[in-house]
Amino acid sequence: MKDAVFDEFIDRLRSESDIIGVVSDYVSLKKKGKNYWGCCPFHNEKTPSFSVTPDKGFFYCFGCQTGGNVFNFLMKVENITFIEAVRLLAKKLNIPLPEKEKSPREQARDQELAKIYQVNELARDFFHACLTKTNYGKAAREYLTKRGITSEMIDFFKLGFAPPAWDKLSLTFCERGIALDILLKSGLSAARTSGDGVYDRFRSRIMFPISDVRGRIVGFGGRVLDDSQPKYLNSPETEIFNKRHVLFGFDHAYKHIRDSGQVIIVEGYMDVITLYSHGIKNVVASLGTAFTSEQARNLIKLNAELLFSYDSDAAGQNATVRALETVRALGAAIKVVSVPDGKDPDEFIRKHGSPAFNNLLVSAQPLLDYQLDRALKSDDYSTVQGKIAVVGKLAPILAEADNAVEVNAHITRLSQVLAVDENALRSEITKYIVQLKKDKNVKNGKTINIALLYKQVPPAVVQAERQLIRLLCDDLTLIPYVLAKISSQEIQGVLQQEIIKFIFNAYNMEKNITQTVIHSGVDSLSEKAKIEFSHIMLMDIHFDDVVKFVEDCIKTIRLAHLTAMYEQHRLMADELERMGDSSFLQELAESQRIKHEISKLHH
Repeated sequence: MKDAVFDEFIDRLRSESDIIGVVSDYVSLKKKGKNYWGCCPFHNEKTPSFSVTPDKGFFYCFGCQTGGNVFNFLMKVENITFIEAVRLLAKKLNIPLPEKEKSPREQARDQELAKIYQVNELARDFFHACLTKTNYGKAAREYLTKRGITSEMIDFFKLGFAPPAWDKLSLTFCERGIALDILLKSGLSAARTSGDGVYDRFRSRIMFPISDVRGRIVGFGGRVLDDSQPKYLNSPETEIFNKRHVLFGFDHAYKHIRDSGQVIIVEGYMDVITLYSHGIKNVVASLGTAFTSEQARNLIKLNAELLFSYDSDAAGQNATVRALETVRALGAAIKVVSVPDGKDPDEFIRKHGSPAFNNLLVSAQPLLDYQLDRALKSDDYSTVQGKIAVVGKLAPILAEADNAVEVNAHITRLSQVLAVDENALRSEITKYIVQLKKDKNVKNGKTINIALLYKQVPPAVVQAERQLIRLLCDDLTLIPYVLAKISSQEIQGVLQQEIIKFIFNAYNMEKNITQTVIHSGVDSLSEKAKIEFSHIMLMDIHFDDVVKFVEDCIKTIRLAHLTAMYEQHRLMADELERMGDSSFLQELAESQRIKHEISKLHH
């Protein structure tokens, strides 16, 4: 559906929609100044921090830092896809959708997908009936009762049981007129390896229906009642099921995640069900496999803090480390919940209750704290060899961290805990960064900013970058002037740099750039950059002379960039000289050149 006609239709919806009218269907708004304010629908609050700007067409919450345009609002508040938001907005505006004739092949595929969803729903009801209404499910019911799962939770999650017969479901569904190829494509049945016919994929297992975020059944997980292997079996990959993208319980947890701003990630189906039954409802589980970046992105879209609560045994802790490595690069806020006594969340909450588990959530460790504590526990650092071993594990962790204030605080703390000189710790971390730069990152065309170990982007610089973006969007004639004065690489804020690049690229591609081009192109930004753009559009800025104001912003940005570059080359020169590498002279010369540039800007 992504074509010129569709793009024009989106632009029409955007230009003709009244974001105040749309948001007012969900939020009570009051006008204050140029903007409208109300209590945010995405998190609980009593003091309004949710703002909508009618002339720009954006919303932003200063409480939970979520924002976007009218489409983003509908997607978040209704829990729908972009296409569904388009349809809903078109319906609100009484604008007919553009017709696009589907090919016979597309029509056939749509019909097949509908049949797969339908047969999965029928299978869920079949398994549920076997568990709750037949003798097949007696042992499973007794097992679930022992695990503290009530009949209410069985009905809520539609738990089921797959009968032991080889083809009970397949025969029953074929008799109902369901085509054999649909049973095979859904993963409910599998073809026999010898001879004709099919057999049921799931037999003698407690069945956990797996839904997408819209509540449609996309697959199943099955657990045996005895010691046979595999203990858990998931549906195979199908047209509608990819376990890398799906989280168990997400459809039930979605609203609670959005309201609380947190999501608890556990390992198993039973963990989700037990926590949910104890009133902890913002909980999801990966499907018996390692937590994936696709699953993480589904949660990050909700601007939620990720709390990992895996089993506390060795396997669970290793799974936690792998999960953290997966999501760390995505920029999510991460904490780790430590469950004591080698237990899993299910066992702990059944023994100690929800208040005790809530206390674990409150005391959850930030990612870096967890990594450092884990490293400290791995060796006896009372000995010299132990100190060397621990520092060897800590250096790469601290070198890869991206919050300089946090890193500095941990360096000071570790210096005291290990009884190691603080400068020696910094030297080891810097050495690790230099080695990365010389080996891995040079090969990959990347650079590492050593100055990040000591300094963050100052708030005044971030503010100057935001103000410059706002000025460019308010007055597009400033773009060529600013483009001649500064490059996007000089913008230090990651999100601000992404937005500036987008504006510069849009101008270079289309010299007669318009507000429509800017506002429609915002959808191509990353989710976090869209939210930052909305924030910028809602800023109040005041100035007497626009040219002087622009020049002041540019000067602040350039000075910060040059200062950071100077610090990076100076530190690199020092480290290379210490290592006996003659290339330190090149770094030293570059640092002096940059210092000269800085002095010129001050005059």
